[in-house]
Formats: sequence, C-alpha cells, structure tokens
Amino acid sequence: MQTCFLVGASPDAVRIDVQPEDFVIAVDEGANYLKEWGIVPDMIVGDLHEVDYDLPEDVLIIKTSPEKRGTDMSLAFAEGYHRGMRHFLFTGASGGRMNYTAANRQLLVRAARLGAFAMIQGNHECITTLTDKGELRLCGSGAVSVFAYGGEATGVTIRGMRHNMENETLRYDTPRGVNNYLDGGEGFITMESGVLMIYWEASKINLMEHFVNI
Repeated sequence: MQTCFLVGASPDAVRIDVQPEDFVIAVDEGANYLKEWGIVPDMIVGDLHEVDYDLPEDVLIIKTSPEKRGTDMSLAFAEGYHRGMRHFLFTGASGGRMNYTAANRQLLVRAARLGAFAMIQGNHECITTLTDKGELRLCGSGAVSVFAYGGEATGVTIRGMRHNMENETLRYDTPRGVNNYLDGGEGFITMESGVLMIYWEASKINLMEHFVNI
C-alpha cells in the first residue's frame, strides 16, 4: 500500500521507513528532519524561511505565505489527497505547540470523512480516528485511550481489552475511555456514528487493521 508521509517540525518526529512507491512531503522545517535522516522528499510545502536543506531540482516546491489562515500541514495533506493518496502517516505533528497539535488532530477527522486513513505517529504514542461505521484492530500490550470528538459517538464497542463495552455512547465532555489496556492479544474498536479519537502506545502496540466506511 502506498503511503504518503507528512513530516512536520514538532519535536516528536520519528524516522520514517520509506518504500519506493511512497510519497514524502516535507512540511516546512520538517525538511530538516529528512536531511538528518538522509531522505529526499518528493515535495516540500511551507514558507521555507528556516529550512536548511539544499533540495534537488526535481523536488516539487509549494511556497506559502507566513500569514495564512490554514496550516502548512493541511495544505500538504490536500496536495497528497488530490494526487490520489489515501493512506497518510504524519510525524513531527504533535508534541510541539498545542494549537498545531489540535489542528493536526482535526486533519485526522477530515481524512476519515474523505474515506482515507491517517495516523499521527510520535515517539510515545500514535493517534488515529474512527468515523461512522469505522473499525479498528490493534495487537500488542499497552495503554489505549478512546475519546468522543466533537460530539457524541454512538454504538461504541470495545472488545479484547481490560475494560470492554458494548454498543455504548461516549460523550465529548466525559473522558470515560482513558487509559484502557490491551494485554498481549488483539483488541477491537467499532462504532456506529460520530467521531472517535484513539491513542495507543507507539512502541508496544501495532495497528493491524483500520476500516473506514466510504
């Protein structure tokens, strides 16, 4: 499966494993991480004021204004999506300024609603979303947290974890799903409607399957 990597400048960036078919977008100063890792991006999006990378001529450059209403990460996501990408991995996208982390979580929701998969991967945790009729399967041992996002999430079912639930409703203002635990097997999360934001320990749990109802 082709992956579109979006590499931002936040301090939790982790080195990406790029395959020949993948597409790499440096999001402004995220290019500096790619230089450190010896990876040449296919595209760079940003104002480029603090980018220290002498890029090859064939790298696509989309230069943005420092004064804009959106974010470079949202523009980079749009560029990938319009090129047919449907599997996105963000890194360097959390752990820095809280407002940008919040903006990047919103992009996860946008991706899911467009029928794409998107995940933020940091040093310590991964984040993804489920929307209407979505399903998620995880494998390993570690903490998993599930939150309603932006309103009620209905028909939420969690199986294979220490604290399971069946066809319940989670509310945006009540953190009932924090710090559940997966004990070395497989865990399943499904839902009927709404949006779920799901966090898990990056080094201990693997994402096995993610289904988005298009």
